[in-house]
Amino acid sequence: MQEWRMLEGRVNKPRQLRNPSRRRGAAFDHGGERRIVTALCFDLVGSTRLLHLLEIEDYQELMVAFQNAAKESITAHSGVMLLEAGDGGVALFPNEMGAKDAASLAIRAGLGVVEGCARVGREAARDDLHVRVGIATSVALITEKQAEPVASAALAIATRLQELAFPDSVFVSDHTRDLAGRSHAFVFEGARTLKGFTVPEKVWRALGHRIDVNRFYAFGNLGGPFIGREDELRTIGNCWERVSAKGGEVLVLEGDAGIGKSRLLREVRKLTRDRRTGLFVFQCLPGGLRATLHPLVNSFAGAVSGQDGQQGVSASAVVAAFERNGIRDAEIVETFSHLLGASGRNQRLADIDPKVVRDKARRSVFRALAALCANGPIVLAVEDIHWIDPTSQDLLMEAARVARQLPILLVATSRLGLATGWLDAATPTRLTLLPLDRHETRQAIEARWPEGRKALLPELYDVIERVSGGVPLFIEQIGQWVSENVAAETMNLSENVKPNHVSAFEEILDARLNRLGTARDVARAGAVAGTQFTLSVLRALLPGLGKKSLVKAADSLIDAGFLLRIRTRGPIAYGFRHVLIQETIYKALLRKHRQALHRRFYLAVSENRRAAAWVDTGTLAEHAERAGLIDSAIALYTAAGKESSSRAAMVEARHYLEHALVLCDRMGEQPATDALRLSALISLGPILTGLVGQNSPPARKLYEDGVAIARRQPTEAQSSWFPIYWGWWLTGSDFRVMHDRALQVRSMLAGAEDPEIKLQVNHCIWAIDFNLGNHRATQDAIKAGLALYEEQSAKTSRTIFGGHDAKVCGLGQLALSLWLTGQSKASDTALSKMVAFVDRISHPPSKAHSLDTEAVSAFYRDDFERLANISQRMADFAKLHEMQSLSGLSMLFAGWARAHFDSLAGGHAMFREGLTLLKSLGAVADLPIYLYMHATLLGLAGKYGFAVQVTNEAIEKARETGHAYWLAELHRCRAVLQAQVSTDPDPIIADLRSAMEIAESQEAKALVRRARRSIQELGFASQC
Repeated sequence: MQEWRMLEGRVNKPRQLRNPSRRRGAAFDHGGERRIVTALCFDLVGSTRLLHLLEIEDYQELMVAFQNAAKESITAHSGVMLLEAGDGGVALFPNEMGAKDAASLAIRAGLGVVEGCARVGREAARDDLHVRVGIATSVALITEKQAEPVASAALAIATRLQELAFPDSVFVSDHTRDLAGRSHAFVFEGARTLKGFTVPEKVWRALGHRIDVNRFYAFGNLGGPFIGREDELRTIGNCWERVSAKGGEVLVLEGDAGIGKSRLLREVRKLTRDRRTGLFVFQCLPGGLRATLHPLVNSFAGAVSGQDGQQGVSASAVVAAFERNGIRDAEIVETFSHLLGASGRNQRLADIDPKVVRDKARRSVFRALAALCANGPIVLAVEDIHWIDPTSQDLLMEAARVARQLPILLVATSRLGLATGWLDAATPTRLTLLPLDRHETRQAIEARWPEGRKALLPELYDVIERVSGGVPLFIEQIGQWVSENVAAETMNLSENVKPNHVSAFEEILDARLNRLGTARDVARAGAVAGTQFTLSVLRALLPGLGKKSLVKAADSLIDAGFLLRIRTRGPIAYGFRHVLIQETIYKALLRKHRQALHRRFYLAVSENRRAAAWVDTGTLAEHAERAGLIDSAIALYTAAGKESSSRAAMVEARHYLEHALVLCDRMGEQPATDALRLSALISLGPILTGLVGQNSPPARKLYEDGVAIARRQPTEAQSSWFPIYWGWWLTGSDFRVMHDRALQVRSMLAGAEDPEIKLQVNHCIWAIDFNLGNHRATQDAIKAGLALYEEQSAKTSRTIFGGHDAKVCGLGQLALSLWLTGQSKASDTALSKMVAFVDRISHPPSKAHSLDTEAVSAFYRDDFERLANISQRMADFAKLHEMQSLSGLSMLFAGWARAHFDSLAGGHAMFREGLTLLKSLGAVADLPIYLYMHATLLGLAGKYGFAVQVTNEAIEKARETGHAYWLAELHRCRAVLQAQVSTDPDPIIADLRSAMEIAESQEAKALVRRARRSIQELGFASQC
């Protein structure tokens, strides 16, 4: 076993074999000697069937592509091809690179073969291309004299494991799993008797590479038995038994920092090992409260590699990781790629309402979990949820809600006293970890006490119990401190530490660090850097130290139990073994020293983001803030808010942007701050209108404050702040206020040269003038605005200004206005242009806007058959894109149409259902028209009194909001209804006169004709 070991520090890319030959039988250049080798065997599933299905040329081309993909993965991970068959092959990973490295790289290569096979299948448009991989490790005889260069059981075992493996899976031997156990995740597939072997072999399925060795796996590096917690383990065991028998369980472990939550999770891992088919661990990190889905982001290799200049996760990495764990649902992968902000992702969801995206994510949770536990029970652990971000919290709540329906043990850990009540709806089993009792504390002290100092122990029991408080991490640190002290006189704990165990922990850590010389400075720099740092980061923080000194210091900190190495695809990275150690070291730094280190970190990373690719924009902003670089911090927080918003993480975006504004307030009133404040306000405005409502007091105040700041900027800079003016217009309390603001905006930006701004100013005007019944001004604004339309600029503007394309809006509004003013043919032409254009640009919100316009046009014309057809298209589109407001409109218009040509009662019921949904969503900008429709249907049903009441409400609402363009019809409708129930002609005549006067003042010829017809039908021609 000694020769299998490798130094813990060898985590760089393993060195390659010298001049490896690709020729069979010439893999190594060694004489006869015994070595440990890992063998990999792969084979396509059903290749004979493919040969019969495909033309021989197509089959050959597919095999070549597959073999190239397989060899690429193997050689990229330092493997050497020993044998290559048409549909499979054998590769070796020799001990020259270290047995653990060889095993780990072989597994990574095997998983790469599976991914490569899937990629080849996708490119060939075949879903029947699958591969099996087997990997085994054993002693091998290396010789040049025999026909075969290697005599090894690994080859035979790997072949048998490959035959056993599921399609698209990697089966490994027990020996291989032992070597790679800390770098990969596995599922136990049972003990199998392999052909040709008498002793059963434990078989494991490799799930993926543990790029991050997190606290769950790293805890206990210093050794020591697990002490106490018998009751907790019994409860956890019962929960696990219920998972197997009945369904999911939710478990919350709570306790103070250092109390042993991670160590208990390690015992959960052991307890469940034999029967679980999957183990998934996610770690919430300090400072992650605003970092969207950071526990999931940090589980991806691409998130921390920084390779190829790539920041964050790539879409291909998301696809590969999800496929590797059995999640192949394209909608799930697309949704999570969007939420993760994966580079190269499909941009379709960027045009979807963020609320819809979040709903899709919640629904995806159940399907994803079901896929993960398709082969049996799983354990899902989320550590330190007191640091969880809002998006992860939302999805974890959903996971806890549905967990009972699946064979899942969901475990969450949290520090005691921090809010985790949001999980109560899932009725979790809560376990509060208390300090060890006196007997357990003494056991823990004895386990951690150095053998050479046992004689000192009896007289120190009481003081150690007192200063440690029964907290396992504190006991461990005391044991480490004692083992590092050489002089016996330094062992008087009662004189060296304070009574409080927290302050004792701080003093002991400080005492231990002070003995480490240069390593102390490295620990302090690392505590400032955060949860992860590399040698290059340390060199930027400590420019006076060379690489060798830093490596030596880091190794000392690892040996002392402060740090651990983190496996990444890039350079060596380090992290603290426990967050409390990092927190304590950080808090002990003097403010000026801390600020200087943050400044160095910020400058180094902002100049080269690849130097710390795992640091996102929000984290970099925090470093800038702590460095005292407030203006830089504000700009970065604003950028982080925009990034979060683009990923539908609106709560996180709001937090970032509001914090940016707090920092602006801290800087006070000054010209430089105005620009920073306005930039933050521009990004925050749409988020506030989406989260708390367009007409909410916070949204209105934001834009009013923004306009006040923008107005005092130089005239030539006004156009830069146009989104503030747009939002100010949009959040006006009613249409009259909005109209007044639109005119003010036009006046203030009269000198703007940007065509897009001029277009959007006209957009403001035509949208409001139409609702006010100012049709001539509406049509003039549309014509002036669309003359400035530029499709490339519109791709950005349509997401900022109104959420839909200005040309679609303009053509639609023009079609409606032209019809109302009696120009039917011109209206039809504009409508046709709108439909053709919106179908070409394929922008879902604009298409929804277009469908609404089509429906209103058919409603004007009383074209019930056409309206029914449009309503069905609206319903289908709403379902496809999960647009609730469009779904409500489809029911409203479909009900109106059905009530007129099919069933009055059934249509009215459908109409009311749609109206109720729209009201619940707050999507009733055209409420007076919807009330008009409701009143008309009540009148058709003979419920004239109720119909008149609804019409009264509609007229009041229209006058209150300035929604005037349908007001003539409301008065005409009330006159018709009152004629059915009242003998008093005066109010009827008054309404008819109002209808005529309003329609004529608006030049709405179509409504004038309707009013005249009703006057004639009701017999009031002489009075009107």
